[in-house]
Amino acid sequence: MNYISSSFFQLLYCGLLLIAIPDSSLVFLLISLAMSTIAGINVINYIKRPNNICFFNFFGTSILLAYALSTLTTQIKIYSLKSIDVAHYFHLGQSSLSIALAAVSFTSAVLIGVGHLFPALVQLPSFSKQQLKQGLVVIFTVALASIYCVLTGLMAFQGLMFTDAQHSSISPFASMVSFAIAPAGVLAIFMASGKYEVSQVNRWLLSILAATLWLITFTQGRRLLVYLALLYLIFYAFDSSENFLWRKKLLFTSIIGFIAYLGIKLFFAFRVAGWESPGTKDAMQLIYSAIDILNNPSRHDFDYLISETSLERPFIIKYLSQIIDKVNFNNRLSGEALYATFMFSIPSAMIGLKSFLIDEELIHPRIGLPIDDDANTILTAGIADFGWAGMIFFPILVMLVLICLIYVIRKSRIKWLDYFTQFGILFLLLNVECSMAAYWSFVRSTLIVLILAIVSRWFVNSIFVRQIKYS
Repeated sequence: MNYISSSFFQLLYCGLLLIAIPDSSLVFLLISLAMSTIAGINVINYIKRPNNICFFNFFGTSILLAYALSTLTTQIKIYSLKSIDVAHYFHLGQSSLSIALAAVSFTSAVLIGVGHLFPALVQLPSFSKQQLKQGLVVIFTVALASIYCVLTGLMAFQGLMFTDAQHSSISPFASMVSFAIAPAGVLAIFMASGKYEVSQVNRWLLSILAATLWLITFTQGRRLLVYLALLYLIFYAFDSSENFLWRKKLLFTSIIGFIAYLGIKLFFAFRVAGWESPGTKDAMQLIYSAIDILNNPSRHDFDYLISETSLERPFIIKYLSQIIDKVNFNNRLSGEALYATFMFSIPSAMIGLKSFLIDEELIHPRIGLPIDDDANTILTAGIADFGWAGMIFFPILVMLVLICLIYVIRKSRIKWLDYFTQFGILFLLLNVECSMAAYWSFVRSTLIVLILAIVSRWFVNSIFVRQIKYS
């Protein structure tokens, strides 16, 4: 039995053991360790054989990384610092946390099992020289557009891109640029890695563009840096020569790890700067403030703040356990959360100003929780709508929609957009801690770009045919 199918049963056993012994903090620790190990082995396999990545398996692994690995590291940190288990530290019942982790285990198992039965693999098409030039132009355009959005405030700190104070309208341009940053950066590294015959000047240009896009990602989210680093590592030197591949990957891993560490500190410095200047959209002011915070950390209690945040913020299973505890048959939303996020992703130009409540603002009043900034994921939305059935069905639904999107993009035969879409989906699947609206917005933005690309191609081809006709 291969590893994919065996990991399916291992995750099922983990979930069943948590349900059988829900009050044991030791079992909770050991199971989170086992689930994290499964995720880690999957990631190693992705790095070794990126051409065998299955989207369903990748999503299941991403959920494990987001929930199980963060749960494991938080337990270790809290016990080493406070000498108590996480349930006591967060004032939660141990059984609630165990049931939540069991839910994560079952969901990931189903996704990995579906991927084993119906493999939907990452399939990267070959680039011609002309398509390489098109890819370079697209990456350069995305980098310039990203810089413009940051400097003008269209895309503000932590990914905010609303055009009005009520947060009812999202800037369409900034939304499309935001969607393109990560896949453009990964595409740049992929093209510069050595698989394609790119001139040395263009190789350096691609590396600079990738670094620029990563710097812009520093302002958008701390987790996004880790996800982008992982994708960079997976697709760097996507080559058939194993010795060459691993020598370069080891060096590249060290560089990526160091830059990601600096990026996380830089992002948190931006966050502290934002706290000290609430409401500012002046990117340069935030940059100067962040540099001052890094140079004078004691003046801003920077080390203490980053320590406290890194201790509690990653423990996202806390919110899932609260949702599971609060939701019962009588107060489920029966698809209302799914519908609201779908409507929220539709451009305002088509439906007018949006008054749809989503996530905490929609769910919490119905289940008796205060409205707060919590760790939304596709699992919390699924539980709120349909209980455990929704928690398992929603990830599969999202994957089916994304696979249909890939099919449509491939039919267009626009190679750079094919790359963009696949890299963008992998980045989106890694970013588990996001609203359901993020998935629908990605599909919307991709289809808009597809329409623009098809129109542009038709226009260019028409001019070319007309020139030949009259020459």
